[in-house]
Amino acid sequence: MSPTNCLASILALVIAGSAAGQDIEVRQLGALDPLEVGVAQNGLGENLWAGSTIQTALNALENLPAASGTGYTSPARANLVALALLSGGTPPQGGRGNETLATLRADRLLAASGAEAVYSLLERTPGLDRAPQLAQLHAETAFALAAGDAGCRTANALITGREQPYWLRARAFCHALDGEDAAAELSADLARASAPDENFDGLLYAITIGRWSVDSVSADTGLDWALAAVSPAEGRPVVDLTDAPQWLVEAAEANSAQAELTAEPALAFEGLAMQEGVAREQMLEQLIGQDFDRLVAARALGLALQEADRDNDFMRVARRYGREVATLPIAYETIEFGGRFALAALAVGDMATARDWRQALDEGPPLRQLPTHYDPTKPDMIMDTPSQDRPEWNPPSPAYLVGLDLAFAVAQDHIRRSSTAALIQARLEAGTAGLGDVAGLAGLGAGAPADLRLALFNAETGDVSNALAAMDAAALAGARAETALLAAQVLEDGPAGASPLELMRITAALDRVGLRDTALSIMLERLIVELA
Repeated sequence: MSPTNCLASILALVIAGSAAGQDIEVRQLGALDPLEVGVAQNGLGENLWAGSTIQTALNALENLPAASGTGYTSPARANLVALALLSGGTPPQGGRGNETLATLRADRLLAASGAEAVYSLLERTPGLDRAPQLAQLHAETAFALAAGDAGCRTANALITGREQPYWLRARAFCHALDGEDAAAELSADLARASAPDENFDGLLYAITIGRWSVDSVSADTGLDWALAAVSPAEGRPVVDLTDAPQWLVEAAEANSAQAELTAEPALAFEGLAMQEGVAREQMLEQLIGQDFDRLVAARALGLALQEADRDNDFMRVARRYGREVATLPIAYETIEFGGRFALAALAVGDMATARDWRQALDEGPPLRQLPTHYDPTKPDMIMDTPSQDRPEWNPPSPAYLVGLDLAFAVAQDHIRRSSTAALIQARLEAGTAGLGDVAGLAGLGAGAPADLRLALFNAETGDVSNALAAMDAAALAGARAETALLAAQVLEDGPAGASPLELMRITAALDRVGLRDTALSIMLERLIVELA
């Protein structure tokens, strides 16, 4: 698997269609442990927890982002966690039958990989009827993904803990779906007696009485979102997701109808100056996706990437729209965004498009033959600026192009080639950022010039994380999942925020346990963010 593909998807972890294709030992259904269930065809293998104990596994998971929080800002870090947690295999020593470990795995996977991955995993996990914490994660992801039947199946089958307020409300929703209004209200009354929730009641009664009796509603659970989704459209207030965890926000966005652009693209682009917040983000998305005027789409994407870089959110936006770059014209009006377009294409593994924009940065945009009649319905027909009106093209600085070329070498795992040695040497001149890049690549076997060793000797190391030392020990023990999860702990601020020492040891440890492509994807993300 190439590093570009590793970064462009969740490490090429393909949701498997059956347990038989997951490289795990299939036992009698009742004896199957939740950790033995996986949904990755290209995961870490059955022995991913070999060398780990229940205590070290819990330690590796507990300090990662929880599903109740804001998730991950670094795709490479999230991918590292997803690689380990989507894989199924023999539990760590002492971990078989431990519901706390199984629940923690599913929770951390939800933060790293989203609702679909966890729903798919728990759909295949036996024994949910006696594991209420796992069952709730299954129901929550099912409800958020509009798989209400599956969520209701779990709610109705639950044996242990079924009288808790969450499950009473879940069954109230299921009764309402089946038109059993009296049973729905009875279940809601029982839940209210234990733990009042006026927001849930407002959502439920909109269904049972067929009209809205409240002016505002919010959704901070999958159950709330499912209620809102099937509630009467007439008079429905805007559902407030302010307090929702990031995984639910993403699931809601993915399952919501996208508004279409109503104005002519050029006019809509000019109107962006009057938009802000969510409305502005939605308008940019509409402009980027429309096919009527791809020149305007390019300007919109360039603006989106520019603002994302300002807000330290470049990788999320680049991965969201990176596939659009191949459809954009390389023209005088778009070349100013050429560097960011090349990086966005690299972020999704589109090497060919990235090379096209890299070449344009050297040579300038190609001159196009002007059509005699401009047809705005043909996106490929670009009215180029006449050559006599074009200023002389000035390529980006040599230092920037060196960094971009090094990103291409990392994306293709050409870091040991003699041609890359000069790029590595030149990158050292980029200060602290360059030192981290070269140190991380040295951990993967790239050249370690004398200047690197001197720079590391004189660099400020700061505090060394205990997780870093534990990661080194896990790698020496061959504990693959534990190594990956501890590396993700160390990368708390993403690859761009890691120190040279941390990067060199992380990449070396991941390479040692067979995760070279994952390590390369970390270094590629770091370069992309730095160059943006």
